[in-house]
Amino acid sequence: MKTMTMSRQESSRPQLIGQRAADPWRQGEPSLSEAMGDPIIALVMKRDGLAPAQVWEVVLEAQSRLARHLCRAA
Repeated sequence: MKTMTMSRQESSRPQLIGQRAADPWRQGEPSLSEAMGDPIIALVMKRDGLAPAQVWEVVLEAQSRLARHLCRAA
């Protein structure tokens, strides 16, 4: 098994830090629209046999129910 030398580890750190800093999700939670546009989310939905329209339908229904519930509680 090969092990990475210290100098090689150190040389890769700045690149990783730079990549993390450019990640827009690192500053907080993405919006649902941003998450739904993510390629990994698209692959998971495809694997599960879901289309984005099906997921959005459920999301919109949940938003509607929550809005009705919150309006009655106020």
